[in-house]
This record gives sequence, C-alpha cells and structure tokens, in this order.
Amino acid sequence: MTKKNDDSLRGKAEIYRSHTIEQRRTMKLRDNERALLEIIQNLDSKYVNLVVVVEGNRDVKVLRNLGLKATIIKTQSKLPRYRVIEQIVEETGEKGKVLVLTDFDQEGKDLCSYIERGLEPTGIKTLKGVRVRIRNLMGNWRCIEELVSLFKRRDSPEQDPSVI
Repeated sequence: MTKKNDDSLRGKAEIYRSHTIEQRRTMKLRDNERALLEIIQNLDSKYVNLVVVVEGNRDVKVLRNLGLKATIIKTQSKLPRYRVIEQIVEETGEKGKVLVLTDFDQEGKDLCSYIERGLEPTGIKTLKGVRVRIRNLMGNWRCIEELVSLFKRRDSPEQDPSVI
C-alpha cells in the first residue's frame, strides 16, 4: 500500500469514527435503556436496607450517577472473599436485602454465585430476579461500568462529568 492510500484510509476511518460518536450522542434512549434506568433509580424506594454488591470503583461511580443511594460494597478490595461476605452481612442487617450486580462475564457470574452461596446460611435475601431483569435489559453490555454510555444520549439523566 502506498503512503497516499494509507493516509486516505486513515482519514476515512477517522471521519467514520467521529461520525459514529456524534450519532450516538444524538440518539435517544431505547426502551430497554429507559426501563433499565427506571429499575436502578427505583431500587432505593422499593427496597429498605438495600445493599448493592459491585466489583469496582467505576461500577460504584456509574450507579451513584444513575441516582442509586443505597449502600454499595465493592468486591475488588484488599479483603479476601469471605471477609467481603462478612461485610455484606454486617451492612445488611436482619431485614435487609442484597442485590449482587457483579459483571455478567464468567468471572462476575462465579463471584455472584459465591456471594449468594455465602449468604444462604445467614438468611439474608438476595434479589436474584432483579439481577436477571437488569441483565436482560442490558442487551450486549456485559459490565456495569458500560452503563456510562447511557450518559451520552440526548435524553439521558444528569450525570457527573467525571464519569464520562
């Protein structure tokens, strides 16, 4: 390939990329995205003493910017897994509920399963149905942090600019 052809291909790719980004910004939220936002934003009012379990800091940031005020516990901390479960039990209390929102990749599913098995003997209720509903509405997204793309839509909720 000559230098001239190479430059023109790069230019075309850049034009396409910038056009695609601009197109995403002008798109409106789809029905499934709107329903997903509604579920997340209504968690606080629907469940008393809710504890949400996520993997990392970016997941916490995205959920906070979507309006979630519930206690959030990160699994990616310096604590071993069994201590994370103890922390969840301590935060939840007797009448609380736990929503495990680890990612929907294999590692996240394994972690979710581990947490749910660890909470079974304590009698703390996990919101498995809500997790399934959120997963179904996420479509191709596999990670909670990917929900940041909702903020790039024209009719998206208010967000902290540091999230994007």
